Amino acid sequence: MHKATDHRGDDDRDRRREERRRQMVEAAVRVIRRDGPDASMDRFAAEAGVAKPILYRVFGDRSGLHRAVGEYAFASLGAGIDQALAARDVPPRRMVADAIDSYLAFVEREPALYTFLAERADTGAKRRTVDDYLSRVSRQVARLLGDRLRAMGADAGAAEPWAFGIVGMAVAAGSWWLDRGSMSREQLGAYLTELVCDGLPGVGRTGAGRPDATAS
Repeated sequence: MHKATDHRGDDDRDRRREERRRQMVEAAVRVIRRDGPDASMDRFAAEAGVAKPILYRVFGDRSGLHRAVGEYAFASLGAGIDQALAARDVPPRRMVADAIDSYLAFVEREPALYTFLAERADTGAKRRTVDDYLSRVSRQVARLLGDRLRAMGADAGAAEPWAFGIVGMAVAAGSWWLDRGSMSREQLGAYLTELVCDGLPGVGRTGAGRPDATAS
């Protein structure tokens, strides 16, 4: 009986600790949205209502907080992308367009948070947080592309490099768009979808992954 009571006590402490951590992450997100991606640990601590040493005790350092914020943000972003990629009753072009739009919608909705994650990932630990998530998305795209290509009787060997290329293109274009803002989200999404689905205008191809032999 005593052991069971101790076990429940441990579970309660773990839940409280996790809840406290979640509240600190949400406080950091609010600060980033309000004050920008270069906000200090002092501001994060003040928003969370804790002393800065407690913030370091929970997350280790700024890179640890960066990882936690990344997990929080990527959960939101990933839900939309996963929904688009998992759709089975839409044409492939629509699936690609919806997945690209989900990414661009996140950039548009959360510019400061996106910059904090992508543009301020200037250390190894921060960079790994972003790269790990993009790799997960790319592998998911590769599986879906492979399934579609095999169903069409096409060469599925192109699925993985295409998937990583598509995701990398969307990320680079999203950063460019956030910096330049020279077109609407819909227009950029249409351009990227056209490039993914139709290729470069005027560049002929004889089959999946095989350049036209007549091209110079």
